[in-house]
Order: sequence, then C-alpha cells, then structure tokens
Amino acid sequence: MASVTNPTLARERIEAQLNSIGRLRGGGPNPFDYTIWDSRTIEVLTAIYGEGSPELGRYHEAAGVRGRLPGVRGEAENMTLNIHGQWGILGRLNRAETVLRDLAGSLG
Repeated sequence: MASVTNPTLARERIEAQLNSIGRLRGGGPNPFDYTIWDSRTIEVLTAIYGEGSPELGRYHEAAGVRGRLPGVRGEAENMTLNIHGQWGILGRLNRAETVLRDLAGSLG
C-alpha cells in the first residue's frame, strides 16, 4: 500500500464514496449519476494513493469503464452503461463497494 499522509482524512473521503452507493442503487441506478460518482471515486483514490497506484488499479479492475465489454452498450466509453449484468452499473457498484471497504479498512 502507498504511504498515505493523512489516513483519517483519506478514510473519510473513501467512506463518503461508500455512503453514496445506496443512493445510486436506489436511483435506478441512473447512468449519469453513476458516471459522476465513478469520476469522483477515481479522483479521490488518485489523490490518496497516486496515479498508477496498485489501489487505483484494483478499483479500475473491479469497476472501471473500459469501452465495449460483454453486456455493455456503446463503444469507447461514450454510451450509457446497462444497469444489470456483470458489467452493468449494479455489478460495478457491488465490486467497487468491496474494494472501497477494503481500502477504508486498511487505513485504520
């Protein structure tokens, strides 16, 4: 794990993203809201761990948008994500939640 200068603040930022997952699920989930949440999550993890960090890589592996995949409409990240399926929004949120809880837990 990367050296984190302020573990308490880092944990608070990750937990804020975790706390938003329920609202996202309850809102449809709405692809527009998910995209905003995903961008903010990447921003938070990059600020905490750094660009190219293993922690950011874990998040991308679990939930990152990668263009056309099985069950995902559109190409090159420019179309709405499906809601259901392994790479739909709900699947991504489930995997992202697991990674974010693990990262928050590792911060004490």
